[in-house]
Amino acid sequence: MEQMTQTILISVIAFIGALIFLGLSVYPFQYGFLESVLLAGGFVVLSLVEFVVDDAAI
Repeated sequence: MEQMTQTILISVIAFIGALIFLGLSVYPFQYGFLESVLLAGGFVVLSLVEFVVDDAAI
């Protein structure tokens, strides 16, 4: 697969995943849009930090 095609595909999948993650994590709490974005963003940042720390060889 071409590099540009692969990058676009990964970006689309990540965007759709982020929307699903946002919907599943904040919809039951019925927050406003800004609160939902902040909460989901916090979850994503925590997930990324956990992933990076897990892969780090200390």
